[in-house]
Parts: sequence; C-alpha cells; structure tokens
Amino acid sequence: MTSTTAILVVLSNYVHDVATGLMLLSALWLGWSARDLGDQPSAECVAVFRRSYRRCVRFVLGSVVVIVATGVVRTVFFMRLEWLPAMGRGLGPVLLLKHVLFFALLGAGILAWVQLRRRLARLPSWSAGAAEVAGAGAAPPGDDA
Repeated sequence: MTSTTAILVVLSNYVHDVATGLMLLSALWLGWSARDLGDQPSAECVAVFRRSYRRCVRFVLGSVVVIVATGVVRTVFFMRLEWLPAMGRGLGPVLLLKHVLFFALLGAGILAWVQLRRRLARLPSWSAGAAEVAGAGAAPPGDDA
C-alpha cells in the first residue's frame, strides 16, 4: 500500500466518524428544538419547524450515505490499518471500546429520531400540515430546502 492510499484511507475513516457524530447531533438538535414548540404550537411555528425538519432529514440521509460509503473503505482496510497496529501497541481493547461507543451513539441517534417522530405525530398541526402537503403534491410555499 502506498503512503497516499494509507492517507486517503485514514481520511476516509475520519470522515466516517465525523458523519456518525453529525447524524446523532442533528437528531438531538431537532429534539431540543421540538421542545421549544410547546404542546399547542401555532401553525406558523410548525411550518417553520417543518422546513427545518425536512432539511435535517436530507442532511441525515446524506450522512448515512457517507457513513456507508466510508464504512466500506474502512472495512476493507480495517485489519491492516486499524486492528493490527492497535494490537501491536496493546490498544486492541481501546479500539473495541471506541467502536462500542460509536455504535451506542448510532443507537442513541436512532432512538432520538424515533422519539422525535412520535412527538411530532402527536401534534395536530403536524399531521394536518403533512396532509395538506401530500394533498397538494408539492412543498408548501417558502420551502426552499
């Protein structure tokens, strides 16, 4: 393996980890923002949040694509560039712990998204807005996401 290939793989691994963190952060941010809606938000407030929500969903889907693509690269080179060097320095348990933590973060992100969707589904104005958008066949005016 050339040094350029090794550098590109290490960069790919970094992007993979960052994309995983950003996916979790986006779910948490939307969850925190949804709390600001209150129990009976106005239709205007829900419309603004809906646009932000749609943008964030697109961002998360992009993150998933990046995670999968860079995960393939990481898997191919894992033994050579991560596992064997870590074992040679006695860092195998640390590498395992890192992966356990990242899978926990992924699980927390998925849980946060599920809880957010459930909370939004309970808002009458959220369901009404979704029906209007579906019935119109287009995004509401001003949705430039």
